[in-house]
Amino acid sequence: MQLKKQKDDDGANPAAVVVPSARRGARWRGVVAAVLGGALAAVLGTALHAQIWYLNGVGIPAGALASVVLATSIAVFVAVSARSVFFAALTGGVAYILVGLAASFSAGALIAAGVEVEGALPPVAVAGYVWVVGLAVGTVAAVALSWWALRPSARRPGSSSVADAL
Repeated sequence: MQLKKQKDDDGANPAAVVVPSARRGARWRGVVAAVLGGALAAVLGTALHAQIWYLNGVGIPAGALASVVLATSIAVFVAVSARSVFFAALTGGVAYILVGLAASFSAGALIAAGVEVEGALPPVAVAGYVWVVGLAVGTVAAVALSWWALRPSARRPGSSSVADAL
């Protein structure tokens, strides 16, 4: 007695999902996008972070907060476009290195972190701290958001996806 092999799929045993590996060119495009995105975030964020809003005489570092949101958004965009969470971390890392280099090689008059005015830091110095620390926090947030957007359950048909969440 010989068993017949079933040639059609009855759905009883779901087939394994085959995900093609990214080609080498796609990886390099992701690296280039991450480096350019990190440079863009560093330049725009550094230019924007010193914008202070005064509300009843209190300086609010609105520019620094906007810079952190911008850098986080760029990192998430790069990672989702390249379909790899790694590129969110790379984008944030490049931005952080460039901001650190700019801070260490710029003229001392541009960095007001060590200046005290009547026992308190000026709002521009607070904005600098918010920008530098916020960039690190934003990079971690970008990795988490990218992971959430790229998780396998978001790509399966029939499950809730990123588009459904929006």
